[in-house]
Amino acid sequence: MASPQRLPLRPLLAASLLLAWSAPLAAARGGAPATPDDVEGPHDVPADEFHPDRGTAVQPAYGGEVVVHLSSLPEGLLRATENSAVARWMLYELNDTLTIQDWEYWDDKPSLCKSWVTEDQIVLVDGAESRYPTSVQIGQGEKARHILYGNVVDTDGGYSVQGVSEGNPSTEGVQVAPDDVQSLERETIFTFDLPTNVKWHDGHPFDAHDVFFSWDLYNNATVDCDEIRFQFQQVLQGDVVHDHKIRFYFERQYFHALRVPGEMSIVPRHLYDLRDPDNMRYDAEFHSHVEEGHVFTEAERGDYINNNPHNTDWVGLGPYRVVEWGSQGVKAVRFEGFHDPAQAGYVDRITWRFVQSDDAAFQALINGELDFFDRVLPEAYFGGATESEAFTKDFYKGYYYTGTYGYTGWNTLRPQLSDPQVRKALQMAFDEEDYIRTQYHGLAKRVTGPQNYFGPGYNHDVKPIAFDPDTAEEILAEAGWYDRDGDGIIDKDGIKFEIEFLHPSGNEPSEKLGLRMMESFEAIGIKVVMRNLEWSSFLERMLERNFDAVNLAWVPPLESDPEQLWHSKWGDPEKKSSNMCAVRDPYIDELIEKGQVELDKEKRAKIWQEIHRYLYEEVQPYMFSSNKPKKFGMNKKIRGFETFKIAPGYSLRRWYYPAGTPGTRASLAKN
Repeated sequence: MASPQRLPLRPLLAASLLLAWSAPLAAARGGAPATPDDVEGPHDVPADEFHPDRGTAVQPAYGGEVVVHLSSLPEGLLRATENSAVARWMLYELNDTLTIQDWEYWDDKPSLCKSWVTEDQIVLVDGAESRYPTSVQIGQGEKARHILYGNVVDTDGGYSVQGVSEGNPSTEGVQVAPDDVQSLERETIFTFDLPTNVKWHDGHPFDAHDVFFSWDLYNNATVDCDEIRFQFQQVLQGDVVHDHKIRFYFERQYFHALRVPGEMSIVPRHLYDLRDPDNMRYDAEFHSHVEEGHVFTEAERGDYINNNPHNTDWVGLGPYRVVEWGSQGVKAVRFEGFHDPAQAGYVDRITWRFVQSDDAAFQALINGELDFFDRVLPEAYFGGATESEAFTKDFYKGYYYTGTYGYTGWNTLRPQLSDPQVRKALQMAFDEEDYIRTQYHGLAKRVTGPQNYFGPGYNHDVKPIAFDPDTAEEILAEAGWYDRDGDGIIDKDGIKFEIEFLHPSGNEPSEKLGLRMMESFEAIGIKVVMRNLEWSSFLERMLERNFDAVNLAWVPPLESDPEQLWHSKWGDPEKKSSNMCAVRDPYIDELIEKGQVELDKEKRAKIWQEIHRYLYEEVQPYMFSSNKPKKFGMNKKIRGFETFKIAPGYSLRRWYYPAGTPGTRASLAKN
């Protein structure tokens, strides 16, 4: 059973927005206390650590507005079809999930749900169900099975099953003979108790049918959700116990099982499900063109979800509701009907303002058009721009780390990039240490693997490949890549070794990296062509694997499931998935599947660490870059800023203006 406490995270795609910084640490922080990175693991987080008046106590007030920078404008907020980090971060305030991961202490707590019950399942051998009247059948077709579920205890003569959730037929307890057991799957059934007072932003009541639909849409093959579909297809069945209680059955034990339904983005069924009776009332115009008695096909239902106007005209469950969505960003105001006033946030209005260029965004900050900008470029952060009166009179600066890491992904389907030894040579030819030193003033942490740098699965024993262009040339020559025609570009089988370096428009960090890569690779006979695209076109080419090299950043949770990035099933050329590099390796598949069912945290961490080692030392699908601190500038008037290892590294609803600030009030309720 989960604890009752509340408080305001999967791997998410983000343009390589992270940037470099630095200078002497004391100069950067102005004599502030220990850096945010000095404490690894769960811990209390100080507020306003970088604020020039951090030692002065202030009383929080309600009201006012914060305007935060949006580095890319998502196409919508439907998490099934929008796998961007910025969408996820906006949804923290615009929607709610059944459970949340505590920002400071990393444990799971109820948020939208009141509580949950976790139970084990015993899968019975065929025919044994007749001996157990309280067994139930779940699943369909080849996945159909008979089970007993509850708290399962090993006994001398088999197993004891004690049902504990509402509606479980085994509440009187059942003894099970070992010969009747096909498998025991621990912690695979979750029953969530939902509140009765929750309403969507449009006033429609929220219930368990919304939760069921939000899970079931991932079973619709025509919904554009292949990047994250695999997580939800591990749920064998969902049952609405009643309007305010829902149960999910997993096919097998899975270390992240709770978070699949728990952190799932819930959508209003009445606005997304063509089969919901209320949908006809809420979308009368659409149904006016539908013949009476028409049965909607899976494709029709999927298209309705993919192209739903509410993907931007968002109707959610969060403390803030969208009132405007346009090319310049998104505006939201306090939702007076939010179900949990204690978590409703301080400010009345949040604006996410989209400014593509980092230089332009910094100028917008100086001009007072932004209150918070966390992509301050190094030359501004450590140069005169943040020391000028124009900045210091209204703003202060600081930095913080999350587990985000940058990388350049190689398309292993390309002939010049298909050989792991060639990809390793490319890493050798690029002086990553020098790049970190010159671009980030030494603050960035070089990474060698895909797990969160601060999480249990990151293998800190893996040593980075050293800069060695001479050996890189030797490896390339051994692989058959050398200059046959004297034009300065190495070739093989009539193919020139050219790389198109694809990156998002307006992303100066990516552009700088590409230019340095161009210079480094030219020295060993490889031509690099820079290509920038606006975000949606960039994303489309990446998912279609229509690239040579793509520069990105991943924003993983503290512990992530490697399947979506590295399992062979998602590396097939026809799949649009996060395994855009087309990695297909049986050893990695074996490790992933072993780790997914391992419930012991320490044993599982060893498995993830071995994947980390193997990817870096044997496969090299990425040229891993670094974990960079986010450099920010912030309005001095705003207080309550805390930094966390969980992305995005802060919680907007904790920010506030001090009591006495014009336009604020002492209580949540407006006078």
